[in-house]
Amino acid sequence: MLEEQLRLDERREEIRALEAGIGVHREGREEVRSGLEELRIQRASRKQDSGYLAEQFRQEFAGELPETPEPFQGDLAELEAELARTKAALERLGPVNLLAVSEHDEQDERFTFLTAQRADVATSVDSLKRTIREINEASAERFFATFQEVNQSFGETFARLFRGGEAEMRLMDEDDPLESGIEILARPPGKRLQNLMLMSGGEKALTAIALLFALFKTKPSPFCILDEVDAPLDDINTIRFVDLLREMARETQFIVITHNKLTMEVASTLYGVTMEEKGVSKLVSVELEEVQPEPDLETP
Repeated sequence: MLEEQLRLDERREEIRALEAGIGVHREGREEVRSGLEELRIQRASRKQDSGYLAEQFRQEFAGELPETPEPFQGDLAELEAELARTKAALERLGPVNLLAVSEHDEQDERFTFLTAQRADVATSVDSLKRTIREINEASAERFFATFQEVNQSFGETFARLFRGGEAEMRLMDEDDPLESGIEILARPPGKRLQNLMLMSGGEKALTAIALLFALFKTKPSPFCILDEVDAPLDDINTIRFVDLLREMARETQFIVITHNKLTMEVASTLYGVTMEEKGVSKLVSVELEEVQPEPDLETP
């Protein structure tokens, strides 16, 4: 019985040893399973990273990622610095405008339209310049012809009012008569030829009257209003002015505002304002033709 008990104990020890070995193998198997699971996870993560890198490579370099990369040759630090500069430049450019193509088409269409409009405007400007040039040429020709006619009449009228002497108008820029100033030179009898600004007040007034009447002789007008034009004139010059006024009145009706009695004597009708009562003005008219008719004189 003792021997059997011993054998039984030995068998139990062997079973416990086998169970302990089985436990150790189980722990090893679990460790292997855990390691295998980690490897599977790493493999899946690396596969995902590989797919992401391949897609990024295709987007950036328009090609497939090589399975066997060539050995790198170059300065990694310099390449990293260049990469940093490039990224900074991209950041400064800002995000990609997805509407850039449509905006470009819109602006291109607008540019084409504006270019056509600009061409039309340029053509219109050229046409307008040609028209202006033609108008200026015609105007300059007519102006020069009228200027010569008025200038001749001015000299004759001046000689009549001054009983001699000479006067003329000169263009200060004959190359551009439409923009040129006009200089008036006059020489009363017994004096030298001089600019109008160097003459006396009476001579200036009589010269201006000569120019005015010269204009009316060249281009007659139905009526004319003269306001105190005879004020600077002495009696002799006033008589000369009145004689010419009497002659001009045959074609033009003159309304003369004056205080000169010599001028009033040749008028057909006089109008005056009087104040018989304080603060009350009254218009008085006198028909001189009824008092002293002059059949050869038109109504001045």
